[in-house]
Amino acid sequence: MIWQRLRQSWFLAALAGVLTAGLLFGHSGPDAVVAWFLRIVQPAVTTAIVLFLMAFSLDASRRREALSRPASAVWGSLVNIGLMPLIAWPLAEWQELPDFRLGLLVTAVVPCTLATASVFTRKAGGNDAVSLLVTLLTNVSCVVLTPLWLQGLLTKSAAFDPWRTLEQLTLSVLVPTVLGQVLQETPLGRQVAVRYRREIGVAAQCLVLLLVSVAATQAGRVLSQQSSWPTARSAAVMTAACVALHGLAAAVGWHGSQWLRLPRADAIAVAIAGSQKTLPIGLMIVATPGLLTAAAPFVTFPLLVFHAGQLIIDSALAERWAAATESPFVDALAEPDV
Repeated sequence: MIWQRLRQSWFLAALAGVLTAGLLFGHSGPDAVVAWFLRIVQPAVTTAIVLFLMAFSLDASRRREALSRPASAVWGSLVNIGLMPLIAWPLAEWQELPDFRLGLLVTAVVPCTLATASVFTRKAGGNDAVSLLVTLLTNVSCVVLTPLWLQGLLTKSAAFDPWRTLEQLTLSVLVPTVLGQVLQETPLGRQVAVRYRREIGVAAQCLVLLLVSVAATQAGRVLSQQSSWPTARSAAVMTAACVALHGLAAAVGWHGSQWLRLPRADAIAVAIAGSQKTLPIGLMIVATPGLLTAAAPFVTFPLLVFHAGQLIIDSALAERWAAATESPFVDALAEPDV
């Protein structure tokens, strides 16, 4: 039991450690070393590798199963990348710090995470085929929808380049996702994906931690140049907004599924996949030079807080649902991913 808990929570602990170390390194590390580290790690390239690895390791047979009954996945996708930006809009207006407002909006417009949604869905006794299809639909559609949402939600004080964003999402999200799924359809690719799925997942998570370290180092570097830091009150308001965004989306997905008379296993998948967001794409948007032109040194904080919060909240929800559900979709695999 203890080993299983450690296996489930190691990524969350590593996330906290990397974030703290990155902030300290960026704030107090040698300028030449910090600049070298930030220069060699390219967020767009790292994100593309992560998404390729995760798309390659996803179970294609479950995708085909979900395609035979697409209603649940379509509803989950609408919640994730259609309703969540609308929910985030008023929550962002309550933020005292413009950086937190921008970070919350970026969090809301990125797609569903590539593996955690399916893992927690299986753990809760839900239909992970639905969560898998929600993941693929939102990651493909975000190439167009994310720039449109950003253009509609951001003001002139947080300008961005929509065409460059579209180009970057195509290269770093759409191409590696499609390529990963296509390679998995080959006999050799399927064999490798099945045999080394866990190892591929761990490698992808380590690359996500690398992205977090870059974002944290950049934030620490900016902190060393700032005369004032976010107040405890603004941080608390931001944290509450992240929790509210995730909770409201999960509630809408769950109750909407019941109104649509979807099976309970599908409703669980919609609630989880509809409310989860991926970290690498959000970090890529805020870290790639030229995509966002506003000066926002603390913009990464809402992305990191939301991601940590969804791991904690959905882990508790999954355990509660699993205790009340007897489902053929329950699986012993319960490792966190990105």
